[in-house]
Amino acid sequence: MDLGEILSVARARWYILLPMMVLAVGLGIAAFVLVPTSYQSTTTVSLLSSPAASDAATPGEHNDNPFLNFNGSLVATADFLGRSLQSTDAQAELLKMGVTEDFEVGLAEGAQGPFLTFTVTGTDQAHLLASTATIARYAEAKLAKIQSKNDVKERDMVRMTEIIPPQKPEPQLKDKLKLVIAAGGGTAAFALLLTFVVESLARSRQRRQELATAAAAPAPVAAGGSANVPGRPAPARRPQPPNPERDDRAVLGKPAVVTNGVEGRGSRGGAEETVILSVRPGTGPAPRQESGAWKASPSGAPSTTYRSSERSHHRGQNVDRRNGS
Repeated sequence: MDLGEILSVARARWYILLPMMVLAVGLGIAAFVLVPTSYQSTTTVSLLSSPAASDAATPGEHNDNPFLNFNGSLVATADFLGRSLQSTDAQAELLKMGVTEDFEVGLAEGAQGPFLTFTVTGTDQAHLLASTATIARYAEAKLAKIQSKNDVKERDMVRMTEIIPPQKPEPQLKDKLKLVIAAGGGTAAFALLLTFVVESLARSRQRRQELATAAAAPAPVAAGGSANVPGRPAPARRPQPPNPERDDRAVLGKPAVVTNGVEGRGSRGGAEETVILSVRPGTGPAPRQESGAWKASPSGAPSTTYRSSERSHHRGQNVDRRNGS
């Protein structure tokens, strides 16, 4: 099926396609308006070495600057804290603190240190921003609680600091557009499918009606008495042999009498043959002499003798022309 036929079917079945397309556009607009827009906010924190570890990293000097020491153990501690924040107990505690949005915790993408990123998704921008700050505070308290539970001295505790504060929520239209495309595009595809199904059923019904009409109609009979079969050509008529009496009758426009038969010399396939025809006196035109001579018939009536040296018929006439012509 080419593009022209598709457009022809769509034009013929417009009463199905047009309302369905209007419905598809309406569903797409309704999905875009009714489905709330999702927003996303992020914040990034970093783990810092304990004062004792920072002092030990710079021997001979009393310096506890944590930004001078980012060792590999802090990355493992950040991964441990992130997994702990995604536990069921942590989510229940955050829910009591008013965090109703979905959130994810993971190591910052491409980070080379103990950096954690909190990603919070919701529909209320103001509440989303507050929930992001709440999760960051909860993570810091969770880290201190885990260390206190394991009898870690305060001077040896790993600390947390905020690198990127909670960002302004940004709209996330990707999920919303998926719903719009699913509603509008799915309805449009169903409209096209329904249009071609109806067209196919209509053509099948039309073919059945045509076959039923052809079967009920009487079949025409050919000249030979055999019926014409639909889809098969009629049998050809067998050619009739030459008839001098019929030919004379057709030339003169009235009946003629042949009084004598055929008298031949030689064999049927020979080189020469003589035909004697007698016509009733006073009828028909005067005979012509064609490569022959006048000869009287036994009845006394004038007759004409035709000689043929080419292809000869068994009655003495050339197969390429009629007798008497």
